[in-house]
Amino acid sequence: MKLYGSLASPYVGRVVLFARLKGLALEPQMPEGGIKSAEYLAKNPMGKMPVLELDGVAIPESEVICELLEDLHPGTGGLPGGPIDRARARLISRLHDVYVAPASGILFRNLNPAKRDTRAVADARQSFERSVGHLEHFLAATPFAAGSALSLADCTLLPSFLILRKTVVPAFGLADPTDGSGKLGRWWSAVSGDPTTGAFAEEYSAAADAFLKMLAGK
Repeated sequence: MKLYGSLASPYVGRVVLFARLKGLALEPQMPEGGIKSAEYLAKNPMGKMPVLELDGVAIPESEVICELLEDLHPGTGGLPGGPIDRARARLISRLHDVYVAPASGILFRNLNPAKRDTRAVADARQSFERSVGHLEHFLAATPFAAGSALSLADCTLLPSFLILRKTVVPAFGLADPTDGSGKLGRWWSAVSGDPTTGAFAEEYSAAADAFLKMLAGK
């Protein structure tokens, strides 16, 4: 079983952390020639990461990969608790992917003031703030995103908010949703202090910093 991609990607980070919650050592590796190489595009013609290769089959999309790992190793962390707990974890992950990520992606692509689409930024700011509000509504934060145990929800949110705190939040003067007394603030304190997610946060933060330094040098 091989995981292709860079840890600096929050989607790759999601899979890595989810695997660790399940007791699996699944460390990513960049494919030779990168994700736009002919060899990689033969595995995933979308040219995106991550891709999990298992028994000669290439499986893209972080959420699908996490669900596959759950099917392969059920009941070992990642989606703990009963049906309602697991549904909440999946819901929070989906809210991020369908609503938060598209808005933050537009902001990320407009970080350079010289090339900024002000109309797109204005719309994306509103969408981002509204989507974070929806996330705040459904978050359990007791103490983790979906309940008393770490889950897929935390694996989705942690790498994403780590990189958002380094980029679009300061660049656009947005209120940091992880700073304060709200659910996201309490959740951030919990994952920062937890041994598993705290160690991952340090590792991911270093990878993200290296990636952002590389982008700045282009």
